[in-house]
Amino acid sequence: MDQERFRLLRERIQDFLNSKRSREILVFLFFLIVSGGFWLMQTLNESYETEYRLPLQLNNVPQGIVITTDLPQYLSADITDRGNTLITYFLRRKKKPIVIDFQEYDKGESFGHVVVSHSEIQKQIADFLEPSTRIISIRPDTLEYYFTRGVHKRVPVEIRGVVEANPLYFLSEVRCVPDSVDVWAEQRYLDSLTMMPTVSVNWKDLKETTEEKVALQRRRGMKVEPSSISLTAVVDIYVENQVQVPVIGTNFPAGYSLRTFPPVATLSFRIGSQRFKEVTSEDFVLSATYEELLQLPDSILHLQLRSVPEGVSQVKITPPDVQFMIEMTDAEE
Repeated sequence: MDQERFRLLRERIQDFLNSKRSREILVFLFFLIVSGGFWLMQTLNESYETEYRLPLQLNNVPQGIVITTDLPQYLSADITDRGNTLITYFLRRKKKPIVIDFQEYDKGESFGHVVVSHSEIQKQIADFLEPSTRIISIRPDTLEYYFTRGVHKRVPVEIRGVVEANPLYFLSEVRCVPDSVDVWAEQRYLDSLTMMPTVSVNWKDLKETTEEKVALQRRRGMKVEPSSISLTAVVDIYVENQVQVPVIGTNFPAGYSLRTFPPVATLSFRIGSQRFKEVTSEDFVLSATYEELLQLPDSILHLQLRSVPEGVSQVKITPPDVQFMIEMTDAEE
């Protein structure tokens, strides 16, 4: 069955190729190809303007030299020539790079600034082009870079700008990672550098923990590694908590102890929800020294906190005052 279908299809194709209509189509296609070829030749013989990109390399950089500014990876040249010449440029599998030889500009300084002029760049680009090709413009028209002979300093990061939580929330922590960076620059600038500031941030009315990459403020000719930090603002909400804390006496001589009525006080305070379970009564200290008690005119002690854990605020002591007595104990105990 399949062979019969194939035979019928082959006969139909042969009948079509032997027909007058097929000959007319073939003639039309022939003249279309010929005319297209003439049109292409005429088109390629005309002048055009295009952008030509060439890779850029900095060679012969000695060990210990740190380039503190990044050179562009490519140079872009606007060129004009006949179409058939321009096509050859873009058909090249591998473009030769524009090469800057570090040694030609090195004067042995500990910190240097090199400027490669427009004419030097244009001469190198012209060496890769046909004599008939004209260079209209080059971007960038000049090249420059700074370098240092390994002189660097590690400094802490300073956060610049505004980081604020919504009034119903609070900032439990603002941190940056890393908190210090390495800076390569001119020695006289490094001597006065104490911190590396971030660009100004403007985080207001935060209701949730926020994290972003933030760039650092680099001056011209400076290299900073890394060039940005991860800034995190940890936002939390306050919750109320209570703990029972005993009142203790300190610096008591042997044979004497402090007794208060009541013996414990209730502390009410605010703390972030993330640390709610971390804070216990052992983190607070309510105490009075033997010397302080002797100076009181009566047996009423106003309670004071001697130790409060980080992140705790608005502490209320209930009761604020207690009665006390100094009692003698068995010294042998």
